[in-house]
Amino acid sequence: MTNLNSTRGLNTLLVCGVLLATASAAMAQTGDWVPVTGEETLRDFMSGLHVERELPGKAMSQGEYNTDGTGVLHSWGARFPRTWTVKNDDQLCVTEERVTQCYRIEESTLEPGLFRARNVSSDQLTEFRLVENEAIAVGKPKEVGSKGGPAAASAAEIAAELSNPNTAMGTLNTNFDFIAFDGDLPGAGDESALKMVFQPSLPYPLGGGTNFFVRPAIPIIFDQSVPNLDGGFDSKGLDLGDIGFDASFGFSFKNGTNTNVVIAGMAGTIPTATDDSLGLDQWLLGPELGGFLVRKWGVVGIIASHQWDIAGEDSFSTSTTGGQYIYVLNLKDGWQITGSPAWSYNHKAESGNAWTFPLAAGIAKTVFWAGRPWKLSAQYWHYIESPAAFGPKNQVRVTIGPVVSLPWKGRQ
Repeated sequence: MTNLNSTRGLNTLLVCGVLLATASAAMAQTGDWVPVTGEETLRDFMSGLHVERELPGKAMSQGEYNTDGTGVLHSWGARFPRTWTVKNDDQLCVTEERVTQCYRIEESTLEPGLFRARNVSSDQLTEFRLVENEAIAVGKPKEVGSKGGPAAASAAEIAAELSNPNTAMGTLNTNFDFIAFDGDLPGAGDESALKMVFQPSLPYPLGGGTNFFVRPAIPIIFDQSVPNLDGGFDSKGLDLGDIGFDASFGFSFKNGTNTNVVIAGMAGTIPTATDDSLGLDQWLLGPELGGFLVRKWGVVGIIASHQWDIAGEDSFSTSTTGGQYIYVLNLKDGWQITGSPAWSYNHKAESGNAWTFPLAAGIAKTVFWAGRPWKLSAQYWHYIESPAAFGPKNQVRVTIGPVVSLPWKGRQ
């Protein structure tokens, strides 16, 4: 009995010892960090602060925060305005257009110059070193999610910037189109098409809100119905279509928080179709002009070009006006309501076959995959005007567009 009691007493002492050791270790770990508090202290900490984090592709995202409570984030080639303030003497709060994120700052007691920021809402920690007002994340920084951070753009910021026709952000957009046809030709309502258009945009910033664009549109035809001479239809694919392009300048004119954008340049078409029935076999070229209102709530505007044949097949002439009207309504967390359908008017077509004009509605979402922003969208187009004999009636477009680092820096 005595031995049993002794054994139980020894076990109790061991358990207590383990619990005390665990508690002491936890207290020691907590004690390694002390909070940075006080309004003046936090203001001094944030004033003139530069923060950095690495983006995919070894590019850097940089935030600059001024003594007057303003700031700017340079990320993915674009500039995002910021403001900041001190809250409750223990939080630094950074605000972009739609979201405010607050952080508590802690300093290491073991390693001078090592700090960490704790997100008040998510409790996520980010360690960084502070050297002469330059904060650099330690190791590979964790994902900050759709809300962004002092050195990372939010999904809402990137979504709004990508909707700006004069954005300095680079994207590799791919459109997937399913088209249902209709018309007076027998069986026209049973025909359809499936194609993909790769349309990268890699602007070159010239400074002062001006960018230069060369944007090709490379169509791959998976399957498309084409009228034949027998009164029926042939199915074409896999083929390359005629490549379109524009080479234009974008000009942004700011008025407070509002921005007006003008696009001016040239648009053209290159006869690259691998099947004669899928292209014009002509070189086309002409002027391009567009105007847009860019606001906090979204974007609205139109872009148009007129193209004439300048070389190639001379058995007929081409004179076509076409373009896009665009509207975007910004929602929360990178969601948007959007439409950007393509329309055209063929000046050489017979009456009833000149206009191709759709109404459009869609939704878009900007997400982060492996730290990289991707813009995803789906639109439905209903054609209220289309060539009477054979033309599109309904269309569904799905777009996938990753944001990429520009291969050049240009001038901001």
